[in-house]
Amino acid sequence: MKKLVLFLLFMIGMPYVLSFENVTLEYDYPSQVLVGEEVEIKVKLINTAGDNVWECHVKIDKEEIPDYVLPFIDFKVDEAKFKAPLYYMKNGKNGEDQVSLKFVFKKGIRGGTYSIPVIFSGRVGPCKDGCVPLPPQEKKIKIAVIIPKPLLSIHTNERIEVKTDEARIPFIIKNSGTGKAENIVITTSPENIPTKIDLNGSTLAPGEEKKGEIIIDATKLSSGIYSLDINLTYSDQDLNNAGLKKTVDIVVKKESPPTTPPKENTKGDMYYTQGLQSFSEGSYRDAINSLIDAELQYMSSGDTEKALECRAKIESIIDTLTAENKEVNRDRYYLLIGLLTGSAISGIGLLLLIYSKGI
Repeated sequence: MKKLVLFLLFMIGMPYVLSFENVTLEYDYPSQVLVGEEVEIKVKLINTAGDNVWECHVKIDKEEIPDYVLPFIDFKVDEAKFKAPLYYMKNGKNGEDQVSLKFVFKKGIRGGTYSIPVIFSGRVGPCKDGCVPLPPQEKKIKIAVIIPKPLLSIHTNERIEVKTDEARIPFIIKNSGTGKAENIVITTSPENIPTKIDLNGSTLAPGEEKKGEIIIDATKLSSGIYSLDINLTYSDQDLNNAGLKKTVDIVVKKESPPTTPPKENTKGDMYYTQGLQSFSEGSYRDAINSLIDAELQYMSSGDTEKALECRAKIESIIDTLTAENKEVNRDRYYLLIGLLTGSAISGIGLLLLIYSKGI
């Protein structure tokens, strides 16, 4: 008789048990994290089971994580319980609760996407602690793990002009990577361009930038175009080194010091005027002698332009004499004497010219 009663009760309870639904779970977690950054998986439970739920909890199923990955995960909270009972449709609203699972991907793990299995379990029913187990739910949480690496870049002008004894090249270093840059060092090459580096600090966090200056000592550079290489080296937190180079064209344009105008040369002007006057009167020998004296005066005062003008006049007179007639040859001896007495230096040069003309 007892067995019959129990069987009838079981048959009566079946429709009730089968009418239960499951709870609704919502997951919130980052799609990617850096090594060493804490991962928080938020799990929200909404009671849609049809009755009160009890003993509900979520946990990370470590047995499903590969053995080569497990040592690189530091579990902070690997299991969490929801409050109980969690009422169904109390005051017209389904009960809900939220818990968190926390862990850290440790240093040494390779970058990539990893699957973290999360399992939900609980009970449902009007009786204390629930009458019927809820169907378990499993969620594969996929998270991309990024190895933090710095990525630096140099920003500066590609061409500068230098007109003074000192030039400054401003630059900006940016870290667009995911890791901190350490041991930042700036050097320049070649060594024949003397420089000093003004840079404050040797570290740079992700997303930050740093300003600096390269000071060029242009006193040792002559006018021209130079290529200056800006060399940047740095390392990550694991002391892995990296570097890059930026080339800047240095255009040196040094202004020549103002030239002192030639001093007024009254004596040179006098000889020059006499030479022209003698030539116009047909006294060629006197003209040449006066022009040689004028040339010497101009050269001694630094008036090269006027000295060359005298030389051109002398050569013009000799050409004129040669073209007019050959009788000038009888005066050749006297002409040479005048040249030698006028200037030993200029005269020797002119002697060669006169002989070549056949005067």
